[in-house]
Amino acid sequence: MKLLAWMSAAVLALTMTAAEAQMPPAPEPLAPMPEGAIVHSVSEPITLFDCVKYKDLRNVHPCAVEKIVAVADPCKCNDPCNCCGPKCVYVRVCVPPCDCYETKCRRNGNKLIMDFGKYQVEILSARGQVIVDYDD
Repeated sequence: MKLLAWMSAAVLALTMTAAEAQMPPAPEPLAPMPEGAIVHSVSEPITLFDCVKYKDLRNVHPCAVEKIVAVADPCKCNDPCNCCGPKCVYVRVCVPPCDCYETKCRRNGNKLIMDFGKYQVEILSARGQVIVDYDD
């Protein structure tokens, strides 16, 4: 009886190892992305918008990280038939190191508000420039 139990356990172990040998190898885990990293699917590099005005820099979070955000193009013309340029531009902002924030959009997409609780970043895109205002 003991021999039968031992043999069934040995056969079960052999079938498990054979089944495990048929399974494909587990995929390697992805390396964690550094905080504030931006993944861009296009092969060309991101060009940042030049005409940016930063206000109230004293209100930036002390441990802030850089983040690149897309905002409405402030240079687009009023006639949609004649506009063939990009519909958004990229701007670098400094935000608190957490990913939990609320995003609000105002003025038909020309004003973006990133609310982190105590800290807030307002990005206004109008009249040919982008204004980044930090509030605490």
